[in-house]
Amino acid sequence: AKEPFHFSTRLHLTELTGLHAQNIEQLLKQIKEVPDSSIYYHTHQFLQQYQYLTHEPLNDFAYWSLEALGEDELGEKLASIDTISFSSISDLRSEIIRTIEEYIAMDPDIKFKFVRRNDEFNFMKTVSFIFPTAYVAILQ
Repeated sequence: AKEPFHFSTRLHLTELTGLHAQNIEQLLKQIKEVPDSSIYYHTHQFLQQYQYLTHEPLNDFAYWSLEALGEDELGEKLASIDTISFSSISDLRSEIIRTIEEYIAMDPDIKFKFVRRNDEFNFMKTVSFIFPTAYVAILQ
């Protein structure tokens, strides 16, 4: 390399969006509209916490479907989505939408099932910052 390589570090800040869902239809609507950074947060933040030995689902949509909504089958379907196999957040979002829409089509009455107060799904997003470090690699 002709130029030295400068190392950087990153910091992720979690930000509330003010958006929430009380039922599956509201969740689906918000998933379609929230920024990519929100989909990223709810599908990848668990992986970044390095909690490999827990039995919790690997994304927040699956966890909420299981725990708050009480829809085990939907939660399992959402948990089975391999979030790291997608090349873009847009593709991942499409798969989550497809999974939820198929579930609603199988049981249209699910649209009328609301969670208890304070169990709503609250959408958050990740704001990332990149900082330079003092470390440089020079090819000699």
